Amino acid sequence: MTLDSQSRQNLGMDLPPEVADAVQNRMSHLRPSGSFETLWQRYKKYAPHDPKGHQSGFKHVRRKWLLAANALILCTVIVTGAWLLSPSVGAALQKSKFIELLYKSSGASFDNGLEQIEQQNLSTQTNIAIIDKDIRLTIANAFYDGVQIVVNYEVEFLKGKKSLTSDDAAVYYKLQVEDAQPTMMSTHVFTITGAHTFVGTTLINTSVLPEHPRLTMLVERIGSIQGNWNVTIPLSTEKIELLTTKFRPQISGTYQDKHFTVDEIIFTPVSTQLVVKNDDLDHKLFYWIKDDLDTQFDPGGGQSGNGEARMNFGPPSAINPKPPFVTMMINGIQMEPGDWSNRDVLAAYTGKFPIIIEGNNGGTIKITGVQFLDDTTVVDYESSDAVNQLPTLMLEDSAGKRIWPSKRAVRVARDKYAYSVQFPKLEPGSLTRFVNMVEEYVKVPPKPMEVRIPLDWDHPKTPTNP
Repeated sequence: MTLDSQSRQNLGMDLPPEVADAVQNRMSHLRPSGSFETLWQRYKKYAPHDPKGHQSGFKHVRRKWLLAANALILCTVIVTGAWLLSPSVGAALQKSKFIELLYKSSGASFDNGLEQIEQQNLSTQTNIAIIDKDIRLTIANAFYDGVQIVVNYEVEFLKGKKSLTSDDAAVYYKLQVEDAQPTMMSTHVFTITGAHTFVGTTLINTSVLPEHPRLTMLVERIGSIQGNWNVTIPLSTEKIELLTTKFRPQISGTYQDKHFTVDEIIFTPVSTQLVVKNDDLDHKLFYWIKDDLDTQFDPGGGQSGNGEARMNFGPPSAINPKPPFVTMMINGIQMEPGDWSNRDVLAAYTGKFPIIIEGNNGGTIKITGVQFLDDTTVVDYESSDAVNQLPTLMLEDSAGKRIWPSKRAVRVARDKYAYSVQFPKLEPGSLTRFVNMVEEYVKVPPKPMEVRIPLDWDHPKTPTNP
């Protein structure tokens, strides 16, 4: 099952700066939010196949899981890049850093585990090319770890285009798997890389696939050109099998009169998938996980139906790759807009550290350093407690423009809530202050139920008891 991309609203990218800033500011204040301990389901990124839909912002996009039987509709995200690298088509395609381009184009919308695909060379080269209407679609490589699929491709206009625009850099498609009818949801990013070329990365969440699956992309339109670029891509877990660990906890319980069993948890270098069997027929329960150090797992979408919920997350943190246990939180309460509000807290950048800024629930964020590098700005901070470890932190430049992170924050210490987060490149003299969005509740949400899941890494498939 896929969703028709043309049914989504297209959001234009060529807005005047003052209009774009106003829209982003307004959207940020419309976002529902909540602390990690209560509403971690509030943000994530997956969308169907509309090449122009996108979301602005960072962590505080609330993840609304509208889970119908065998389907999950996730909030829209897609940003079209417009910076030039001028690569040639042949050998340069092999060297394209698709995941790097994805982050440059979309920022912190995607969990940081995707970086491992290129860092560990986990994708499979395909180089399948289809030409129609003087446009060549080349599937460069594909990645599949049993949890999600990543397909990287390049499009080249062979004739007739003087220079590509963002309207040209779009691929419209539907997805199928041979001999299967899985539920499939996807999102994608396109980046213009030359006068006649652009590259794309498509990320796909899917239900369980048959062994050695073959994915077909039914491409019916590129930019404004109708045609046929249908392509079938073989998928393999061969590169990932020895790096994948599966646990069968078989831990059961009841929450809000609904029975659940933690059936399976799968760890790959790129993904973590939690499988819960339940009788939550109305799909009102939300699940999320943290490790034994309270490090939050990046959420990555999921699916629910037929008495089962599959929730995808990023991998464990680099400082704690094999936690002795993870804790699953369950919450069935959805906050309404009138139950909370957001308030901006400001702290001037003086060049002297630490800089203390107010956090949620009386906590604090301590900025310990800023690095102005050639291609990024890195902010180091420490939070006072687990609730504040992922603040909605922004930078503000001398023109009053607010700047969101380009990647999600990464924990860098085991003994304290110390994080490093990347922002787009800034000149040292242009940073004027930090902004943190603090949450204030009219109606205090209840604490979630916590379920500890022991992980015996020496005997991973053996069911364990709490």
